[in-house]
Amino acid sequence: MSAATILKKAIENSLSAGITRTGETLGYIRPSSLSWGCLLYVAREILKTPKPELDNRVKRILDSGITSHDRIPKYFADLLVARELAFVDEEYRIRGQCDALIYIPPSLSAEKTGFYVVEIKTASELEYDRIKQAGQPREDHTLQCLIYTWGIHRYYHVLTPRGGIIYYENRNTLEYLLFDVEYEEARLSPLLDQVEQMLADVRQGRLPEHQQPVEHCSYCAYLDICDVGQQAVAQRKREGGALPDRVLAKIIAERIVKKKKLEPSKRHAPRSLEELSSHFGWGGE
Repeated sequence: MSAATILKKAIENSLSAGITRTGETLGYIRPSSLSWGCLLYVAREILKTPKPELDNRVKRILDSGITSHDRIPKYFADLLVARELAFVDEEYRIRGQCDALIYIPPSLSAEKTGFYVVEIKTASELEYDRIKQAGQPREDHTLQCLIYTWGIHRYYHVLTPRGGIIYYENRNTLEYLLFDVEYEEARLSPLLDQVEQMLADVRQGRLPEHQQPVEHCSYCAYLDICDVGQQAVAQRKREGGALPDRVLAKIIAERIVKKKKLEPSKRHAPRSLEELSSHFGWGGE
């Protein structure tokens, strides 16, 4: 067998596995991707697996988010130290930039004096109401905030944020919620161990072992080439939505009263929760 034939076989095997060997020219992991909890997605991303182009609706949502990220830090300008503060960690191939870094001086609180990472999230009205009802941030957003805090600790050394704050804004009403995120480095240890193993696998030409399916599979850019994701989506469809009907009903009722979009003089035939949600444009993003 010639050297060229051996090389061709290696190339075909690699492509069949969905892997392009890149050695140390691997891409970097984004904190937002890592926080989703799917190492298969992360592996494909750092291998620079092509993604389909975003549709125009998603592009508009992202543009709206960019505008909000420029505007919102102005509200706490007196505490602002830096915006879009970047970090790179070569050991774990993680690279990102936190939306803002603030400093709380002793004059405002001796107990809370220090630096804090601020993570800004804009949300649809339905998603915002879900978070408000839960009284806590989404788990992946909390993890993302922790990764930024960890990254700034590691990269800047002299900057040691005490924790983070997640700022949620309702895209429709501009209402906002704030949540404290206590920095716990130990909470990231299992995830960083998984990243370390994933990087070792990728450098050996292997994708990581299948992960427990996560809720983001329905929106994953790699769904078309991911058997695990397709199985997860099919299972979620069989089981129904993650939000209980009683919770969705309460949110919808509050929105009806708040927005006064149902005219008392008009009578409507009974409608399902799904029909009401569709009528008022309350689909999740």
